[in-house]
Amino acid sequence: MNPKILLGLALGVASSVIWGGHAVVARPALAGQGFHPLDLAAFRYAPAALILAPLAWRARAALARIGLARLLALAVFGGAPNLLLFLTALVYAPAAHGGTIAPMTVPIAGALLAIPLIREWPSRGRAAALGVMAAGVLLIGWDGVAGAHPGAWRGDILLVLAGGTWAVFTLLLRRWQVPAIPATAAVTILSALAILPAWMPYRAAEVLALPPGAVLLHLATQGLVLGALAMFLYARAVELLGPTRAATLSIMVPVTALLLAALLLHEPISLLQGMGASLTVGGMLAAVLFTGRKTA
Repeated sequence: MNPKILLGLALGVASSVIWGGHAVVARPALAGQGFHPLDLAAFRYAPAALILAPLAWRARAALARIGLARLLALAVFGGAPNLLLFLTALVYAPAAHGGTIAPMTVPIAGALLAIPLIREWPSRGRAAALGVMAAGVLLIGWDGVAGAHPGAWRGDILLVLAGGTWAVFTLLLRRWQVPAIPATAAVTILSALAILPAWMPYRAAEVLALPPGAVLLHLATQGLVLGALAMFLYARAVELLGPTRAATLSIMVPVTALLLAALLLHEPISLLQGMGASLTVGGMLAAVLFTGRKTA
């Protein structure tokens, strides 16, 4: 195989593994280590804003053309509010739900919202694949009502909202023809400016009283690995593989989340979760590889 493709696959899989492991790292912090969702959001955006600031500065002309109003809209749907929905969900839902429901909701919500936002209708094949994915999400959600994790439905609702808002973010990037990396840098900086003034008086003292090792771990995982490294890996994978091939690697996110939650957190994979994940991963693969879409 072409070394360029092999490198692209390796980088894309690495970024998907990082995203799949997000809930597995965040869930214990929120469920028993004394951290608040606002803490992890501050850890995510403060270091990443410093790292990505040079990219935003380099792309300042393009960002100026986009305009502050559109950048603020992107920050609402793809920045701190989206992350806080996801992290708050993990207070109630297990990591396996966090790593599956949110990413699985994104393509479904994206296809539905693309109809009014960018006049793009799914083909019959893609609509069928999205129906299969929706059935998989419902199965995993039912696990939070009557399966192995009763009561997790509260977090599951927030995860669906997180997936839906991220879908709006990606559609706005397409509709406004916004370059992904400069936009991500700008959204990260705007999110840091919004989060830090709320976090410092409310939570800074409590965080300083927590074990330093845990604080440094989550600073590194949230700010460096998730906030910057995963984005660079995926962007490079898109350059090497093309957007369609790179998009197929998103199926690794729920698979990784389920496996890591089982291996590291000892969360059992219930029959409902297994069936739901299988349906959704199959639907994702079919939607990207074998089906199309049409523009009105």
